[in-house]
Amino acid sequence: MITKTEIKENPYLCYQCARCSAGCPVAEEMELLPHQLMHCLAIGLEDRVLKANTIWMCAGCFTCAVRCPNDIDITSVMDDLRKKAIQQGIPCPKPDVLTFHRAFINAFAGSGRVHELRMMSEFNLRAGKPFHNIKLAPKMLLKKRLHVLPPKSLKGFKSWMKRLWKM
Repeated sequence: MITKTEIKENPYLCYQCARCSAGCPVAEEMELLPHQLMHCLAIGLEDRVLKANTIWMCAGCFTCAVRCPNDIDITSVMDDLRKKAIQQGIPCPKPDVLTFHRAFINAFAGSGRVHELRMMSEFNLRAGKPFHNIKLAPKMLLKKRLHVLPPKSLKGFKSWMKRLWKM
């Protein structure tokens, strides 16, 4: 059973208005819509939630949290559920999604910003497709949509991350 310490939000606060699901940019890829996931948690269907692709497909964009009239941070619920699934050894239904998630976290963790070139290179290497998007690079460089140099770090990000990991 999922405890309150594992998920920082209370699923019983969700009254199923479905605003979160209506605004979700990746809802069509999910087995359970965000409001359905909250309902499953409230009625004790943790196994169903942990085995669904929903927690892995979440883009982490916070649209659901912003739209929620009860201020439920569904994005953090998804993060907590992903952690729990990994701890329990429940495999991600689409391995490339987990590979992308890890590449994104690695790219973000260093500076607080994502260097797309580095992140996609890491993802393609980890996924075993090193030249998968190579044809897009020249077009994106010409349109100044792909930057060779990484962005500057956010001021104070590294000290903030150190404090976060001490908690």
